[in-house]
Amino acid sequence: MDFFCRPTNSLRSYRRSVWALMASCLLTVAPVTATEFRETFDTPEVICTPYYDQEIVELKLHERTEALAYAGQGSERFQFVTNADSRNVVVEIPIEPARIFEELRVSIAVSANRPGTQLAARVVFPHQIDPETNEPVTRLIIGDTLSATSRWQELNCAFPNDVIAKHLILWRASLKPVELDPREMYIDRIYLRQMINRGMTELLVDQLRVTPVVPPDRDLLKSITPTTKEAHSISIDFHLDRLSVEGRPIFPILFRYQKEPWELWEQIQPNVLAIDDLQNQELILELNRRRYWVTAPPPKPFSTQGNLLSAESAGLTPIDDSKSGILFWNLGVRIPAHRQQEIQSWIHQVKTSDRQMQRPVFADVSGAEMAYSRDVDLLGISKHVLFSPEQLTDLNEHWTQRKREAQPGTFLMSWLQTEPSREIAETCKQAGLSPPVVEPEQIRLQTYMALCAGCRGVGYWNWTPLDVTGPGQEERRLVLEQLSSELHLLEPFLASGEVIDQYEIPMQHSTSRGAYAGRSHNPVSDEQLSCSLVRSGHGLIILLAASEPDTQYVPGPLAANDLKIRVRSLPESAFLWQITPTGLWPLETVRKAGGTEIRIPRFNMTAALMVATDQIVAQNMEQQIQRTRQRQAEIALRLAEEKFQRVSQIDTELIQLGVGLPSSSELLQQSRRLLDESQVSLQNQHHHQARENAEVAGQLLRILQRLHWRNAVKRIASPTSSPHAVAFQTLPDHWRLIQRLGREDVNAAPEIIQSANFEDASAMQVEGWTRDVTTAREIAVYDALDPAEHHEGDYALRMVAVPAGETPVVITSGPSVRYVSPPLRVHDGDLVHVNGWIRLARPITGNVEGFRIYDTQYGTQCALKWTRETDWIPFEMLRPITREDDLQIVLELHGLGDVAIDQLQTRVLRLPRSEPAMASDPADPSETPAGTVTPSRALDLLKGLLK
Repeated sequence: MDFFCRPTNSLRSYRRSVWALMASCLLTVAPVTATEFRETFDTPEVICTPYYDQEIVELKLHERTEALAYAGQGSERFQFVTNADSRNVVVEIPIEPARIFEELRVSIAVSANRPGTQLAARVVFPHQIDPETNEPVTRLIIGDTLSATSRWQELNCAFPNDVIAKHLILWRASLKPVELDPREMYIDRIYLRQMINRGMTELLVDQLRVTPVVPPDRDLLKSITPTTKEAHSISIDFHLDRLSVEGRPIFPILFRYQKEPWELWEQIQPNVLAIDDLQNQELILELNRRRYWVTAPPPKPFSTQGNLLSAESAGLTPIDDSKSGILFWNLGVRIPAHRQQEIQSWIHQVKTSDRQMQRPVFADVSGAEMAYSRDVDLLGISKHVLFSPEQLTDLNEHWTQRKREAQPGTFLMSWLQTEPSREIAETCKQAGLSPPVVEPEQIRLQTYMALCAGCRGVGYWNWTPLDVTGPGQEERRLVLEQLSSELHLLEPFLASGEVIDQYEIPMQHSTSRGAYAGRSHNPVSDEQLSCSLVRSGHGLIILLAASEPDTQYVPGPLAANDLKIRVRSLPESAFLWQITPTGLWPLETVRKAGGTEIRIPRFNMTAALMVATDQIVAQNMEQQIQRTRQRQAEIALRLAEEKFQRVSQIDTELIQLGVGLPSSSELLQQSRRLLDESQVSLQNQHHHQARENAEVAGQLLRILQRLHWRNAVKRIASPTSSPHAVAFQTLPDHWRLIQRLGREDVNAAPEIIQSANFEDASAMQVEGWTRDVTTAREIAVYDALDPAEHHEGDYALRMVAVPAGETPVVITSGPSVRYVSPPLRVHDGDLVHVNGWIRLARPITGNVEGFRIYDTQYGTQCALKWTRETDWIPFEMLRPITREDDLQIVLELHGLGDVAIDQLQTRVLRLPRSEPAMASDPADPSETPAGTVTPSRALDLLKGLLK
């Protein structure tokens, strides 16, 4: 790029008018108090941005150094290397905007091992828009040139009236036939141009000074925020599962826009925002102006009666340039398989009318992936598992299965869960209870699992605005900003790379697939690592995400010191870096049989490792990290502080309920100490140490959360047996429910569904049971009251699904067989108690949903689920009712399997609203007053709940 080209048009025809205009423009500088702008380069963060031809010139070094300062405690240092001659590099330095007038001066100290460094200041004309860029016109004023070598020299740039007048003549001529409006012009940055030749060129800068500074009008600065380019100049390309804008592959980071303040989006920095109304052109333009791409539902053709018209009977008018800010079309979420033909017709109509830009189409579907992937460019395959019986590791299996069902090379995206479902939140609100809180670690783990599965873009699903207040909301905002920053760092690899290997690694050891992991401090663990190798033209990255059973409820520490993993497919000379928000850190590697062993000194939930073959990408990444590491350290500390306050509050509630833990005080004290140390490190600008201390504090808090949760669920068959046991935030409500229940005789309540003992098929039909069986031809279903399978009595309900032919069925969609009980009228304040027996003759295959039992008020989110072979075992559900409803019990077999259900009993209890006081310390039964109901005593009354 040439920042210093000068126009050569004649000057005479403009000289007289320009002098008059100059006089009027310079007289408009208001008599306000002037200040001085200084940059001493004493802090560790670099602020300069170098520009150079990355194919010819290599940036070997960009740092702050204390040893080579002109004055003060530091300077900013560059080292460029090239094998060519006469190549320009330009260094950009931002300054405080300053109005131009006679006395304005810019000075900077420069040292270089080659002469010729030239200083320039950028002049901004706020009232003149450049027709080529649609942004304010900018030009350069040239200052001094460096004559000395290897010693400091001060370069100056002045703005005398006669010099400005001459430049205005040239600038006006360059814009003909457009007139230049020089009102309120100001400078906002300076440039240093250095001509470099073969070998190494070193450049140092220090002591930047701008004085006197008269700032431009603040409202004027806001009004000229850069806008996006015009539609006709934007190139959107989708080819070979790669989305590119202006030739650059991008990784969509998608959020739903719900009128949040702009400051919030400036912090989170998504690149795509989803809106609901395509006709809101003012909003689309504003989002584009702020550098956000937009996705929205495309137009639909409707009849006069309001019915959607097919492609055969109607089309859409051509989509014009007014919709140019749309990056891709969004057809919706969780689109079922039966709508495939309707969606196919809609896509045909949209692509026919959008011939000018041919934007890709995004649709999130819940079945028929093969059919949808023929027409949909960006295929969403989302699944929300938090607070449900689905494990986080089931996400990997889900993505893998659905990916196999789609066409090879399909561009995959996924909406990730950031809050409880609307149904759960509204149920809690109606009952006056706190809803579950999605832990920030759960959002992080979902993100990295999606990356490991090969997703080419992610969306963060929220049905409430991101600026709402409440428990966990600030944590959500902070972790989303943190993850967005990490995704921007990884974008060069993710946007153009492909997953070349993927496997699961037990964190303690592994002997399969040439990979293992080890932790010196924990020889036995259920923790697993999802590991993926992503290869791109820039090199290779290794993505790691940890998980353990029941992480979808409450995550554990998921951390390790001195973690060792062995991976294959790495070059022998590979040099690895760990990418962190506060720096790139080299890792030790050792060649061993079957691959390369990598040692990670400190692992916390997720990691990204880089083998960079493109050094420019690595250098750009390091520069980006240096610019943001202070903010990232602040985020890590604030995130841990927010979590500490929330966990401490719940811990106090649990202590007051008599179910505190002896170790909670020590864990909170250690966490508090680490947070204080993190604050000190941040104040001393030790950003990496500040972030690590904050993360270790978070690990201790997760240990405490997990201990409290295990204490609550250790006596129930499944966490979803109680809707308040599925999250740490709702544990106080769980214990209050158990306390209230302990004062009731469950068995005294009558059974509501008499035929649920599964002894009489006619009685089931009369009472109102319904049955649905899959229509898939490849599956054969047997379901009946079977005398060969029963736990009590003479019969049990048996559901069997097997392949209909000799060809094995790999993946199924929807339930194979489904039974729904007759409706039960329930009222606010009731407690529905369901128990029974279940047996699985063999593991369920073909669908991760397995066999599940749920009620229609809480839905599948709180289902009981089984997938593994088991002999007869009891199960139980407690469902506090929050609204009057016709509740039903649903039994579903997904996939292929053999399940028997027996002695299903349903009772409805009316519990008292009052909450008796609980013992403060139930650990010593001898000190518990007679008649006091402790949590353990309440659980003892629920025989069926005990494992």
